[in-house]
Amino acid sequence: MNFLSHYYFERYSHNPELVLGSILPDLVKNAAKEVNIQAHKYETKLGNNPKLNSLYQGWMRHIETDRLFHNAPFFYENTHELKLLLAPAVETTAIRPSFLSHIALELLLDHLLLENGLVNENDFYAYLTAADRDTVARFLKICDIPDTAFFFTYFDSFIRARYVGSYREFEQITFALINICRRLWQVVITADQKKQITASLRDYAKKMTGNFNLIFDEIGPLLP
Repeated sequence: MNFLSHYYFERYSHNPELVLGSILPDLVKNAAKEVNIQAHKYETKLGNNPKLNSLYQGWMRHIETDRLFHNAPFFYENTHELKLLLAPAVETTAIRPSFLSHIALELLLDHLLLENGLVNENDFYAYLTAADRDTVARFLKICDIPDTAFFFTYFDSFIRARYVGSYREFEQITFALINICRRLWQVVITADQKKQITASLRDYAKKMTGNFNLIFDEIGPLLP
């Protein structure tokens, strides 16, 4: 799941460290893809610090959320249908339609949460801004990341950009999809291909409206 979908499960927590922890695995990976933290190995080093333990709880809920999501029939069914829709638009490129459909589903879920008023990006960023930075740095160092500067450079830019709210617009989802693909492949996408992707996303979002929340209802009660 993407940022706002993880946030959905913590939106009433009033705990900024828990909220940040719930997206921290993805933030760290985006900041430095070679960094691979296995937080469960360091649980005993956290002590009784409530903020450290909130970060850890959020982190572990993130891991479990992704595990449940990627193994749900909802995921398989929707990525398969999206793959069939999106494949013609990228058949002349190096992009794997299976990868594209996976990321597209996650961004569409964020879109639908925003469009249906189930999350608000301003609240999301307020939580992130309120999180204790010293605790975040300490958490990362406990997890054997001695130099945390790379993370906070990315984290600050993530907050400044405030781009998750742009997922209300299908053109912005297409833009994000292409940029993500460009991290893996050399990709040239024509204007017509972008329009084709955007139209497919718009049509599929209409199809998902009314039943997309079932996956959240399914996962929520299973989280630790």
